[in-house]
Amino acid sequence: MTFLTAERLLRLAYHYPRLQNTWFLVATAALLELNLVEEIPAILHFALRQQLFEFCSDEEKVVSNEYMIRLANDSIKSSQRCIKLHSMGVRIPDILIPGTYYKLIPLNYKYTRGEDIRRKQQFIVKQMREVILKLSSLCGLPKAINGLSSLKSATPATFSQEFTTRPNEVKIDQNDPNGIETIDGPISAKSVDTGRVKSNLLRGSAFWNTVFSNDINKRIKNQMIDAYPDLWYFTYQHIYSPLLSYTDILTAKKTSLVIVACLIPQNVEPQLKGHLKGALNNGATKEEISSTKELVLEVCSWRETRNVQENVVKL
Repeated sequence: MTFLTAERLLRLAYHYPRLQNTWFLVATAALLELNLVEEIPAILHFALRQQLFEFCSDEEKVVSNEYMIRLANDSIKSSQRCIKLHSMGVRIPDILIPGTYYKLIPLNYKYTRGEDIRRKQQFIVKQMREVILKLSSLCGLPKAINGLSSLKSATPATFSQEFTTRPNEVKIDQNDPNGIETIDGPISAKSVDTGRVKSNLLRGSAFWNTVFSNDINKRIKNQMIDAYPDLWYFTYQHIYSPLLSYTDILTAKKTSLVIVACLIPQNVEPQLKGHLKGALNNGATKEEISSTKELVLEVCSWRETRNVQENVVKL
């Protein structure tokens, strides 16, 4: 059985009304942690269409509508088709709602202008990229590499080359006369943007202190230093500062929700407890957090147990 079906996509999008604008981010986080990155393109294609509608709280009305079911099925098929096109080097087309469905879907449309539709879809792509990038620090780099590659393989060409990159702490000047060659290009003392380093550290500290408040911040810091000083150094200076605390694409609240989503399948209760409180501190409601937990647990329940030993790559 295919993991994501039309019925499951519709359930993800409409069974959790508190997550009406974030369900696809939470689902992406869960799929990434479960190492089901091949399912992320279907989430992308359905979100690119479904998020163009005004939300409807009448779940039964939506999930039983023939054309909404078709739209979800279309999204699964178009994601698979685009992956094949990408593998052949063919430009991936835009993902839109078929004109024949317009009057047959019982939902109102948010946008009438093409530029507004494009802007919304572009933001969806950016947010999904950012979820995977941020969670590389929690789910693992191999999963993030595979997840971003999977997402790219189904992303319309219109958006695939549009990136919002963080300001770098190190600026490469290919003509730096004092530069020493690295894999990224020549670097020297003047390559380091000390102002950016300072800004990132201040932002990372503020984010850490918001997630872990009331002296818990210092207690966890000291526990990490006690375990291994480098653990705190890399967590603060290379994860929280330049990565997790960057909120130009994914807000602090959304960042906390996807962190919670990826921690649930990991069975790491102390860390999950801290980030549940952190999500509240970053502006999430108890209802949003509860819905996040329920959605992730439902996705986990769909997963068939895999025999890890049989799937280990052989030399």
